[in-house]
Amino acid sequence: MKLMQYAAGAMVLATMALAGCGVTNDHDKVIRDAVSNRVFLYQTPGGGDATLQIVRANGYFGGGCSSQIMIDDKFAAQLETGEQVSLYLPSGTHTVSLQNSGACRRVSSDASVSATLAAGESTVVQVNKWGSSLSLAKR
Repeated sequence: MKLMQYAAGAMVLATMALAGCGVTNDHDKVIRDAVSNRVFLYQTPGGGDATLQIVRANGYFGGGCSSQIMIDDKFAAQLETGEQVSLYLPSGTHTVSLQNSGACRRVSSDASVSATLAAGESTVVQVNKWGSSLSLAKR
């Protein structure tokens, strides 16, 4: 009798554990705007400006890593995983660089890309989920 109770209890626990596997989570799907207290420059569009959207990929890995976004050596924003920011820059060529902090900070782990922006144009720069690389999105 006791053996049957243990077996029934084990089956209930196994069923509960497997039921948790079916739970969906939007953490890896939703990209949200960075909170305003982590966006420092280029927040207001002006005449002749271009829009530079920077998107950091989502994922559980890289959660302890912050990405400092530098525009022409000026600290413009800080992104966490699954965040994006739109910056309004004057037309021309700009250097977008990335400096990591937190668990991902390593010597020489910074990355940069050059973006040439025309007035009214919109360009996307992608940061991987670990915050370790930058790339211009394909247009």
